[in-house]
Amino acid sequence: MTVLLGLCFSLGVGVADYHGAYLARRAQALSTVASALVAGSVVMFGLALVIPGELVASDLMMGAGSGTMIGFGLAAMYRGISESSAAVVAPISAFLATVIPFGWDIASGGALAGLAVVGSVVALIGLLGSTISPELGDRVRVGVRWGVAGGLFFGGAMTLLGETSEAGGLWPAVIQRLVALTALLLATRVRHLPAFVPRLLWPRALLSGVLGASAIAAFTVGAQRGSLAEMAISTALAPAVTAIMSASFDGHPMRWWQVLGAVTCAAGVGMIGLA
Repeated sequence: MTVLLGLCFSLGVGVADYHGAYLARRAQALSTVASALVAGSVVMFGLALVIPGELVASDLMMGAGSGTMIGFGLAAMYRGISESSAAVVAPISAFLATVIPFGWDIASGGALAGLAVVGSVVALIGLLGSTISPELGDRVRVGVRWGVAGGLFFGGAMTLLGETSEAGGLWPAVIQRLVALTALLLATRVRHLPAFVPRLLWPRALLSGVLGASAIAAFTVGAQRGSLAEMAISTALAPAVTAIMSASFDGHPMRWWQVLGAVTCAAGVGMIGLA
């Protein structure tokens, strides 16, 4: 089940990030994420009512911490993509977002079967290959800065969310969405930016929010009921989904090594599923 939920996460986040990057090139990054989180909060609340869970104080606190991090993580990534290139930002953010919860789980006593260890290494190698592109231009430094910031925020957010208990259900994720939305609305106010994207961009923002919330729900359920390390690695295909969509709809070239990287990453995730 862990791998299946990880693949659901990758698909949801990959498509959501494609639309989020589109919006960030046409509106402020903070406004883009805040708009998406409106729909995401509603969807997550509905899912929490369906999936059994209780209001556990410690879980809600971790959800709040995760919300602060993930809101600014998304804003940093979209800002980086708009100012630099997805080729610079995506691999850094994705790698850190995968490695941090993976490393935390292993360091705190988590264990992997032999085949899962091999699969994790293979998936991480594939992740790097699937997102590296030579078309970096002259904005590498900006992209690296925002990519590292986004990846650190993402990694911390997913680690906190992954450490919540099964008893808490999706309520920590509900708090995550609401806290992230509140933090970003405050940030837009402080910086005198529009709180939300222009009206014409709302359909894409809502779609991105629904997909992102569904992906976070899949991650939460998978991490609560299984291994956080395995769940983290199983989500590594998200950047490949975004790259495939960019190649298919925007004409961005997808190099042979990116295709090979995506296949390698998928093979690694498959090994984890067989372990």
